[in-house]
This record gives sequence, structure tokens and C-alpha cells, in this order.
Amino acid sequence: MPPEGHAAEAYAVQGHDGMREAFEVSFFARLPPRLIEEAGGAGAVLDLGCGDGLAARLCGAELGRYCGVDLREPPGGIAGEMVKHDLRDGLGPVGREPFDGYLATFGVASHLAPSELRKLVGDIARHRRSGSLVALEGLGLHSLEWPGIWETRPGPARALAYRLGSDVSLHPWSPRELAALYEEAGIEPLRALDRTVQTGPKAGEGRYWPGLPALRRAMNALLDGTAGVADRAALCRFLPPLPAGAAASVHHAVAARRRRLIEDHRDETTSASGLAALARAVWALEPRSGGGFGHGETVTGRVA
Repeated sequence: MPPEGHAAEAYAVQGHDGMREAFEVSFFARLPPRLIEEAGGAGAVLDLGCGDGLAARLCGAELGRYCGVDLREPPGGIAGEMVKHDLRDGLGPVGREPFDGYLATFGVASHLAPSELRKLVGDIARHRRSGSLVALEGLGLHSLEWPGIWETRPGPARALAYRLGSDVSLHPWSPRELAALYEEAGIEPLRALDRTVQTGPKAGEGRYWPGLPALRRAMNALLDGTAGVADRAALCRFLPPLPAGAAASVHHAVAARRRRLIEDHRDETTSASGLAALARAVWALEPRSGGGFGHGETVTGRVA
């Protein structure tokens, strides 16, 4: 395990692009308030891998008590308690009082090795109260970004070197696998939901699978009003051959819908507002599934 300072630096230098601010934040905006509502209680939320404390802001007026856990406190602080801790070592010193919701967004579960995630989930199950909800996001195993590991079993062979400030190790998950970890710890799986299907941060880089179009770069260009012919072409491109199976069928179908949409709007305005509207239309094609096809995969469960 790298020293804590090294890990903190790797995560600290990440930038937030237009896709995150325009679409991914709004995707997560529904999650914390729903956890609070379904769990009841006093609105106490534990935010695992809290980053800049986004979840606290998304909870709104229903938030009663907030605790964020991360490797370092953000420069601007957060609206609540902060615990500096490495989640690879378990839940950490978050006090004895249980929370109504245990939350991890933006792929936090995949930044732990399988044994580390199993320990964290077990720690949560022991710390909770009856009726607490757990919603952890990992990276989806069947994301378009890495078809080369779609058929790889959990463990070291599935781990990816993923570039943030430096290379960090990530372990994607299927929703079924995450649900099994929940059940093992006594948490009842309730639902799963994909996030950011086909426009993950590494799509088109070629690091994990050659020939994928640079979809996220094209979407960001639409959002900032600079999209040109090459960006539209990327959004229209056919996907390269993928490993046969259900995941390939899903991704080819999404790409076909996007291609038809872009072609139908080929002659429309290229104004900044028009390009942003086109980005919103592309994002609206996101399938509302929980099959592990997105860059992110959130599985929600309830503790008995």
C-alpha cells in the first residue's frame, strides 16, 4: 500500500470537467435525499470518500448530521465533521453513533481491493442501526471503457491502473457481485443503477480497449460550445468489435441511438446554446439500468 500522503496527492489533483458539473452531479443529486427519506431517523449521513463534500450540499434541508471521511480535508472545508482516514483500512474512527445513510459516490468502492471492500462493508453492517441504508458506488464491470476485463473474475487480474494525479489501482464490479458482498454482511440489496454509460473519463484513450471513440471529450466540447466536425464524428462513430455477449449488445444499441440523434441534428445550429442542448439530448439517451454497464454502478441496500 502506498503511503497515505502519496495516495492523497493522487486524488487531490483531479479536475472537474463539464460532464461532471452538468450531468453527473445532477445524477447523484437524487441519491442523498432519497437515502434520508427511506431510512427515516434524524438525517445522519456518513459520506465515505467525501472529496469536496458534495453529498452534504446535495442532502439539502433534510440533512441532520454529516460526517465526511477522506484522505485529506478539502481546502475549503466541508459543512460538517471531517475524519481523515484511509478507507482501505476499514470504516475508521467515525464514532459509535450509527448513521441513517452510508454513502460513497464517484466509484469509491472500486478504489479498494476486494478484501478491503469486504472489510468496509462488514464494518458498516456492524456500525449501523436497523433500517440504515447503504449506497456505495463502484466502477461498472461492463463499462465500455474496459471490455478486456468483462469476463475476468474478481481479484488481482481484474485490477486496472487508472490515471488520476498518478496511477491508482481500481477494481470494477458487477451489481451482482456488490450485492453478494452486501448479503454476506447482512445487508439486503434493494436496487442498482448505472451512471455515465459510454462517456466515462477514459473512453477513447485507448489504454484499455483500442478503437473506442473519444466520447467524453466530444461531450465536453458540446457543453463548452467548441465542438467541431471531429467531435460530432466521434459521437456518430460505430463502436469497434467488442467481446460477444449481453454487454456488447447494450453498448452497440446505445451507440446506434446516439448516432441517429446526431445525424438527425446534423444541420441544426452550432451556437453555444444549441451545442449544449445537443449534449443534453445525448445524455438523455442514458439507459436507466442497473446492469453494470456504466462507468459507475451504485448498489443500495438496507440493514436488517
